[in-house]
Amino acid sequence: MKHPSFDYVLAGLFLSAALVLPVFFHLLGLGSAFMPMFYPLALAGFLVAPSLAMIAGVAAPLLSALLTGMPPFYPPTAFIMMAEGLLFTGLPRNMRKWFRLPVWLTLLIILLLDRLLLLLLVQGVAKVMQLPPRLLGWSAVLQGMPGLILMMAVLPWIIPRLQESKERIMRRHA
Repeated sequence: MKHPSFDYVLAGLFLSAALVLPVFFHLLGLGSAFMPMFYPLALAGFLVAPSLAMIAGVAAPLLSALLTGMPPFYPPTAFIMMAEGLLFTGLPRNMRKWFRLPVWLTLLIILLLDRLLLLLLVQGVAKVMQLPPRLLGWSAVLQGMPGLILMMAVLPWIIPRLQESKERIMRRHA
């Protein structure tokens, strides 16, 4: 499948941002609550060809775990975040194309699906580790609420502007 070369550049940019942004949030002790890795991945999901965006969605948590130890492999937070990264990057562009949804509604659906995925994965891992699944699952879901609210407040405003800029750049270099 052929992708516009600019999509490669954007995928790399969003992957880089997904690796760097959490560092700043974690310095302030706000990492888990605000989910900083997922902002650039969500942008990639809306603005980059899905196959390239999904590479960034899996690579960001994996590379971060390998380079910094966060997210950890045990408990398997890195793997859970890789699944979330696939959801954030693989669905938005296709959902908008198939269902003609506005950005804000697409994002809301993605965020709700992400919370459901997180709940199920954390509960499954908790059961395997013989920990209280409901408590851990729901606490993981609720812990990210500030990040969800911030994403809904900021990303529906940013995405159309970035899309317009991307289209302008691609027209200029066509």
